[in-house]
Amino acid sequence: MEQPQYFPDQPGQSNEIGQSLPDYRPTLIHRLPQSGFGEGVPQRTRLSTRRILLHMLLLGLTMLTTLAVGTIWFARDNEPLSHAIISGAVYSFTIIMILAAHEMGHYIAARWYGVDATLPYFIPMPLPPVGTFGAFIKIQSPIPDKRALFDIGIAGPLAGFVFAVPAAFIAHYFAAPAPIVTTTDGLIYFQSPLLFKFFEYILKLPPEVELNPIMWAAWVGVFMTSLNLLPVGQLDGGHVTYAVFGSRGHKALALICYLAVIILAVYSMKSGMWNWVVYAAILTLMIRIGHPPVLDESVELGTTRKLIAIIGLLVFILCFMPFPISFG
Repeated sequence: MEQPQYFPDQPGQSNEIGQSLPDYRPTLIHRLPQSGFGEGVPQRTRLSTRRILLHMLLLGLTMLTTLAVGTIWFARDNEPLSHAIISGAVYSFTIIMILAAHEMGHYIAARWYGVDATLPYFIPMPLPPVGTFGAFIKIQSPIPDKRALFDIGIAGPLAGFVFAVPAAFIAHYFAAPAPIVTTTDGLIYFQSPLLFKFFEYILKLPPEVELNPIMWAAWVGVFMTSLNLLPVGQLDGGHVTYAVFGSRGHKALALICYLAVIILAVYSMKSGMWNWVVYAAILTLMIRIGHPPVLDESVELGTTRKLIAIIGLLVFILCFMPFPISFG
């Protein structure tokens, strides 16, 4: 690391500022590097005890809400309460690990580029069936260029997906066939994303399996990943498309995505399904949020990052569900 440079006043130098500031001290000037883990840390917002306690409190509350929701969701009349609590704990651990991996992917990438970012804020939700609204980090300093924007944007979904894949495999490996029912009234069906269908195929599972805690956590994880990868606003997909296609391309893709969702929302309402209405409501809020420019718009991504962008698109395809929830 370069040595700091000091620029004190010259002896005998006289000016208005020098006269008005008799206790003037030398100014420390240091050029901050563009990248490198840990470099640029002097600009980082210091973590106060109060801020650390807030992060811990939100994480603890999210652990409790996901535990409670998981316990309620998987409680069975013919089983002891302890079984439901264990199921709730398994669900809570799995979903928090997926969410934490996603947000820490963003955080580590941001710190690599010297971008000031907070630790993850987890959002508890004491209502079934999920128990959390997810998590987020706050970027508190400008992003230097498109490469940094791309890496920060794509790191979260890829990291979360890496944790969701083994969770989905384990869930399907131990999945039990769904019980035979005489009526479908009141039943809730969760559509399998392509990732789940792949595991169902290689493990030769029956068409319908019973939901277990790990499967539910993996399902929620891939659903949130697909939402985050939509190329709209400041979602992760919005960051990636801005980095790849620039401001105009980002706006065009966001508009195309929004119009497609509106059309599907109208179609789904006519079919008695409201999934796309939820998508449309989310995107209506997100599309109004513009994407801020990076400090240096001239930096190109290069071939490697464009290939990673294609991998991100494949992850979206594997996670996306046109009609995630339906009712019997």
